[in-house]
Amino acid sequence: MIEDLDDNEVGSDIEPKGSEDVTNIKSSRRAFSKLATELRDDELSSPGVQKMLLAEIPRLETSETSASKYKDKYHESDKNCAILKEKGKTFTFAETLYSTCLAFGALLIGLIPSVNKSDFPPYTFGIMGGVLIFCALVAKVAKK
Repeated sequence: MIEDLDDNEVGSDIEPKGSEDVTNIKSSRRAFSKLATELRDDELSSPGVQKMLLAEIPRLETSETSASKYKDKYHESDKNCAILKEKGKTFTFAETLYSTCLAFGALLIGLIPSVNKSDFPPYTFGIMGGVLIFCALVAKVAKK
């Protein structure tokens, strides 16, 4: 195999050396897209196939390094997404608690005129409603 490579003239084939040659390889990949990817032993021993495989090494190395950059960015953004989802859950719970306390407090204060003095003293509904509204406002201010 190596003997076949030594028989060729030096510089007879142009090997990709820079990034501009790598783009040429990418465009030439379309020409090979319909070929079978499995190579037999006699095909692998061919100098042309060996040179084509060697020419693919720089392209694969650059694509691997760019893929590792995206992998790191993906993991960072995935972590940020999970953090924001948890913050959103906390915010939703706090807003629900605020709305519920405010609604029940207003309901209790609204019930004051309809409560008979013999069943329950009306001021207790007013106090409980006021406490719920006060707690809702404190929770809203404390959350910010």
